[in-house]
Amino acid sequence: MIDPAEALDALLEELKRQKAEGVRRVSVSDESLASLKTLAGVAPAASAPVASARPAPPPSDIRPSAQVASVRPATPVAVKPTVVATTLVIADAPIFTLPAGTKAERMQALRQIVDACVETKKHLSGSHRALLGHGSLDAKIFFVGDAPTIEEMEAGKAFAGPVGEVFGKILTAAALTESDYYLAAVTVWRPEPPTAYGKRPPTVRELAFNLPYLRAQIDLIQPKVVIALGAQAFESLHGRSRSITDARGTWFDLAGVPMMASWHPNYLLHNSNNALKRIFWEDFLQVMEKVGLPITDKQRGFFTAK
Repeated sequence: MIDPAEALDALLEELKRQKAEGVRRVSVSDESLASLKTLAGVAPAASAPVASARPAPPPSDIRPSAQVASVRPATPVAVKPTVVATTLVIADAPIFTLPAGTKAERMQALRQIVDACVETKKHLSGSHRALLGHGSLDAKIFFVGDAPTIEEMEAGKAFAGPVGEVFGKILTAAALTESDYYLAAVTVWRPEPPTAYGKRPPTVRELAFNLPYLRAQIDLIQPKVVIALGAQAFESLHGRSRSITDARGTWFDLAGVPMMASWHPNYLLHNSNNALKRIFWEDFLQVMEKVGLPITDKQRGFFTAK
């Protein structure tokens, strides 16, 4: 049994988080809509015909209703766990110690630990393999992004697909070489979506379970700075005390390593204008200065009004 009020609160929270990251449209199946109506205590009309056409897309501006969130039916209603993915049972976070050795040897040991993880295996499908980061083991900058998309799982690396193309242009504009950075996702698996459509952010339990794997990579790389790109990475590494919009452009301490919070490149992919690019670029300029990279006048002037 699932408490309907808790399920609705969890769903609303996820919608708010996706909206904060720039998501403006979500796809919902007829089955999911019916289940949501059941949760809210709304009985379907007996005479209502079944729609045969594709449902109209939801409004571009997601505004969760306070009235729906406050509904608490007296009798709990059982719903399918695929409707609200936050009901997934996740094991406690793994505890492990990497053996001594070179960075390459220790990374291989971490790979073996993750591949053998029983909980991780439950969240992989087909030929997908748990997604560890990639890049230079001597990187100055450690970038952490969202949980993997289907494109990233299929490619076997973080920042693949359209988002990766956008981020690659940013790295090139900053004159960063492959020896300068390491790219990782906040989880080693793709969170199962609540429906067959779209994607969802990882739950608190999923972030907590995957955090030791992420921290092990950071400890192994020993970068000069860590960059949390987006709300998921910032929540995992710092908590939810501030939104990513409030936190971006600010330096935090991550066990002695400076950590910068900034937007995820996906935000720029869906909100492409020079004003937003300039804000994001100013974060990058801070990062470049922090690690001692030279900055040209041309770079300082990117995305400014001509």
